[in-house]
Parts: sequence; structure tokens; C-alpha cells
Amino acid sequence: MLDILIRNGTVIDGTGNPPYPGTVAIEGDRFARAGPGAQAARTLDATGKYVCPGFIDVHSHSDRTILANPTAQSTIRQGITTEIVGNCGSSLAPLTDASRGREGTRPRTEKALRALGYEGPVDWSTTGELFERVASIGTSCNLGWLVGHNTVRTAAGVLGSGPSEEQMSAMEAYVREAMEAGALGLSTGLEFDPGRRASTDEVIRLAQVAAEKSGIYASHIRNRAKHLQAAIEEFLEIVEYSTLNGQVSHLNVRYNTGEAPDAWERAVATLEQAQERGLDVAADCTPYPDGGGNPAAILPDWVTVEGPAQAAEYLSDPAVRADLRTQCDRYWAFIHRGDFHRVRISRSDRSPELVGKNLLQIAGLWGVEPWDVLFDLLARSFRGEDRIGYIGRLFTEEHVAANVQHPLFSLGVDAATVSLDGPTGKTYMHPLPYAGMIHYLTYWVREKNVLPLGCAVHKMTGQPAGRLGLRERGQIRPGWYADVVVFDYEALDDVSTVEQPLAYCKGVEYVLVNGQTVIDGGEHTGARPGRNLTSG
Repeated sequence: MLDILIRNGTVIDGTGNPPYPGTVAIEGDRFARAGPGAQAARTLDATGKYVCPGFIDVHSHSDRTILANPTAQSTIRQGITTEIVGNCGSSLAPLTDASRGREGTRPRTEKALRALGYEGPVDWSTTGELFERVASIGTSCNLGWLVGHNTVRTAAGVLGSGPSEEQMSAMEAYVREAMEAGALGLSTGLEFDPGRRASTDEVIRLAQVAAEKSGIYASHIRNRAKHLQAAIEEFLEIVEYSTLNGQVSHLNVRYNTGEAPDAWERAVATLEQAQERGLDVAADCTPYPDGGGNPAAILPDWVTVEGPAQAAEYLSDPAVRADLRTQCDRYWAFIHRGDFHRVRISRSDRSPELVGKNLLQIAGLWGVEPWDVLFDLLARSFRGEDRIGYIGRLFTEEHVAANVQHPLFSLGVDAATVSLDGPTGKTYMHPLPYAGMIHYLTYWVREKNVLPLGCAVHKMTGQPAGRLGLRERGQIRPGWYADVVVFDYEALDDVSTVEQPLAYCKGVEYVLVNGQTVIDGGEHTGARPGRNLTSG
């Protein structure tokens, strides 16, 4: 007897093929064949509903919150059964203690985890030990991990542009340990400290270590504005010299940042040409014109290179502030061009009354210039006086639509799993973590008809699984792992909006992870059957 039969539904199998009526059978943690007269311990009636593989969020930051929210409330409720974490150069390992004047990664990581409500031990140092800690807690979703270049750099005590050979060897050892423990690859965040100071050669050396285990290179590239093309070409150079697969993270291009009118089109064409000459490269995108970020990255290098305490001191100097108004043409470069209304506060532990307000509105409340608002808030963060989250209106609707429908792009979210109960719910005062994946289906497919439903599901399942080398995942196929979602397409509802962001989505009725029911009739069972996924 089978364990579960899902009958009378319309199957979208994750291959990109058209939907078809069918029965889905599960035995243990795998899909099975349902022969004539098949019986099961439990039968789910999916009449009028779609049945598809569990969604794979190819670009997640849920490693920040999963220890405090191991049931992955906001993400599992929208059918996300696998999250790829450790993106943008930031990961939870390796952890090092402060020594010989270097900061180390453990103090800051532990402080961040405590602020999000995690009360357990922060007792790991290596990536392998991190995996053991997460496994000891258990998670409702599967996790695939990248090791972050920025974290590795900080762990090795590298702040400037030129690591010593001893530091370089230490970074290589950190990446090698992570890959041997089962990490999927290396991620970079080349717009952020301290990775922004790294040379291309440094990244190539570390990517070559990841390539020893056939890892992937996922990059938040060095620029997504007026220097986008140079950043894409650097990405391709790293991929070519390290002989691994490459993924451009969230290749959405910000507007009013000095970008050329055809910058995105040229970047995508460059990736397509690289594919034609044999490089295995692709990209992913995000579902909203809005996105989270860290405006500290607009600051010139000299402000932050000596560490957060010195950066706070610089930002307290009126003369320095006056100079900085002309030196912040990077990252969210639209700030440099005066678009302060495009940045709003999504979290402030010290000043919760600021949440939902943009920098221009806060300037009016405080009676100061918008630049001074931003510098004051950044200085607070550098001094450790406040945890502040920012949401930017980064992209145009037309641009997001072009990303979503392009065949090169998998569909990601770029947020972290949160829970309405507890501190993680204060992290993102935006619908992104509550409905990011569902928004593709409700808005871009159902309302805007940007692409067919079956194609969208493929971009959320089979396509990212193939890109990441997730063995026997991403398709409904006998013998493959039974990650599955049953949803009522007409009833799908983001619920969460920019004006009222704190709500779980509706319309996802059943979610199974490795054959175990996690969402049952729209409610979380509390089950934690998730696994650490490796490539191969």
C-alpha cells in the first residue's frame, strides 16, 4: 500500500510541459507509480486544484532566520519546500573569534541571531558543524547552502584589497571545508564590505576551490547600474577561469542610477553569448519592484575600510557629511540623484515610529535634510545602537516583467523566512517574505499574463533544481523526492500588501516535504522533515 495518493488534480510536473490531469503517488520520501486500483493510507482530493513540485527559492536569506523560525512559517505556507541560502557573500559559517585586533565573525553573527530570537548555542565554527547544529533542530523546509565570500574574508581577517598569502590560504581552506561538508558552492556580494575590495583574481582562486567539488558560483555582482556590463564581464571571467557553473543573483537593474537605456538587454545578451560558447551560466530575479538592501553600501570605501566604529565617527563629522553628498554614486545610486522618497524604513528597534516612512518624510518630521537622516541612521547601525531595515523602490514594473518572462531567469524571492509570532516578523515589513513566490503566480501569471502557469512553475521548480544540481528534485517523477504543493489557483491570494504586509498567503492547501505533510488543509502541522541538500 502507498502512503499518499493525490487524486483528481491537474498536474504541473516541473518540466515545463503543459498541465495534465493525473494522480500523484507517494511512498516513503519518494514519488511512486500509481497502478490500477492503487490504495494508500491517505488520499487527498485535489479536484479543481493544481499539483506541482515544491517551489525552490533559488535566492534566499533564510539562514538569517531559520534557527529562530525552524518551521519556516512564511515560506513553507507559500509552497517553498527548498531554500538556497548563504547568498550575496554572507553565510553563517565559518565563525571565528576576535583575535590579534581582527573582528572575527562570531560576535556579529551571534548578536544578529539573538536579535532575531534564536536562543540556542552558537557553538559551531566550521560549515560542517553548522550543518550539524541545524540538523539537531530540524527544519520544515530543505536547505541548500552556499559559503559566503564576505564571511570567509572576515573570518580570515581580510579587510583591505590585498590579502597576504597566509590569509589567502586560510580563505581557501574555509571554502574547501564548506564544500567537503556539502555546500553547493560559493557566493559573492561584490557591492558590499569587505568583498567590494576583493580583486577578480582573489575570487577566481576561491571559485576554483569550489570547482573541485563541482560547485556553483552565485554572485551578487559588483554593479547593477552604470557599470553593469563590466560587472557581467567580470562574472564571466570568474566562471571561465574557475570552470564551474555561474548564477547571476537577482539580475534586476535599478533605475535612475546612471545605467544605459539598454544596459539590461546588453547584459542578458552577453550571458546568452557566453552560453553559446559553452559556459553554463544563467540568472535569477525577484518578484517586486521593491527590494531590501543596506544603504551603507553607497558610502565610498574609505568610510568603512577601518571598521564600523570609525565609520560612525566619520558620519558624525559635519565636514565629512558635506563631502559625502557628492561621493555616494554607487549601489542605490538613485539616492545620490535625490530620490530619497524611494527608501523607506522596514524595521527600527529603537524608533519603531519610523517604520513605513521614507527618508523624505522622516526629514520633514525631524526638520533636517534627507542626507542627514540617512547618515544618522547609518551611524546608529555602525555603533550597534539600532537594527534598521530598509526597503527601496528599485525597479520599474516593465523591467520586472522582462525578467520574469525571460527563459534565462529562474524565479527567486531574495528574503528570509519569518513568522508572525516572534522577532523574525519584524525583519521585513513588506510582503516579500510572506508572498514573494506566490506573487509570481497571482500577479505576473494570473493578472498580467506575462507567462503561462506551467512555464512559471518550471522556473520555480525544475529549472532551479537543474541549475543547482539538486539530485532528483524539482519534478514530479517516480523515484524522485516527494516535495509537492497542492494549490487552488483561483483562491491564491498574496493577502500581504505594502500597506498591510503582515499576513500569510492563502490558497496553498497542502505542502509535503520529503513525503511528509507540513501544510495540511492550509495549516502548519509542525513537522520538520527538511534536509540539507547537496549537489550531485
